[in-house]
Amino acid sequence: MDTCWQVVAFPLILPWREEFWTLPLYFAELKVGVLSGWPQALPYKGRPLPPEAQAPGEELQHFRPGELLQRKAFKDFLESREEVEDIIRELKGLPREEPRVELPSREAWNLAWQLEKMQAEEEARMLQVDRGEQWLAEILSPEPWDQGAGFSPAGITEMMDPELARLRYLLWRREMAPYLKDKWAPLLLGRTSRAIFGALKGWPHWSLIKSVKVQLPGVRSEEECWQAGGQEGPSWREGFLRHLEACLEVSGELSSLQNRAKELENFLEETVLPAWPGEPEWLFELEIWAEEEEEEDWGPVLCWAGAGAGILPG
Repeated sequence: MDTCWQVVAFPLILPWREEFWTLPLYFAELKVGVLSGWPQALPYKGRPLPPEAQAPGEELQHFRPGELLQRKAFKDFLESREEVEDIIRELKGLPREEPRVELPSREAWNLAWQLEKMQAEEEARMLQVDRGEQWLAEILSPEPWDQGAGFSPAGITEMMDPELARLRYLLWRREMAPYLKDKWAPLLLGRTSRAIFGALKGWPHWSLIKSVKVQLPGVRSEEECWQAGGQEGPSWREGFLRHLEACLEVSGELSSLQNRAKELENFLEETVLPAWPGEPEWLFELEIWAEEEEEEDWGPVLCWAGAGAGILPG
């Protein structure tokens, strides 16, 4: 099927999770960046990790504590002096100088790559924390723990530094630009992805994200993947993509998005579940974020809601 929408995985480096066996059932043409530890059996071909991502932090090793702040203060001083010079030229009736546009240096992008690699390694370690929590839940489940009263979360409950979020987004856009069609949507698969895009939306929009959620039958092993999809992929995939694209097309209007999402749910219940080999033991929670008017860099967003388990690295 020649789809109108291109789905692109976020972030740039994605450590492997068993839940990703579900992806080829629904997104055969998913575009990805760097696949960290992904099995060869999956149909996705990521790019190799570039050399500039191999040496985390080497550019900063020759700085002593406080030197980076001193360099920033000196840069701010130079910029303020340029502003004073512009005011003097304007008072004298002289034309203002055109601002100099400085593109990021190669070293800056290298540092961004190294940071992305460090974040991916931290995310891979946090997967072990997720498994540990599952084991603890199994051990402690017989105990009658009392749940205290708490607040109901609204929107995204995680927080992310806005500058760090913007850096990771810009690196992703820079590297994935060749894959972006006229119509494209990010698929947030990393544990911090929801927090990153929430930070890009800014306050208070990050806590008021409008979205719909559908439950996709999922798998967690290669054997289950082939049982559900076969060698050629499931026969219902084209219908799923057609309903998903209908949701993306109307993502700017929440009520229309809710109606299309309901049609997608009906398709899953009437077509996908009857064709599933047995009862699905796991569900892939797919969120579709409504498109906001002020968003310029992207439109609708697809998000795996269960990626992070509410825990940020660090």
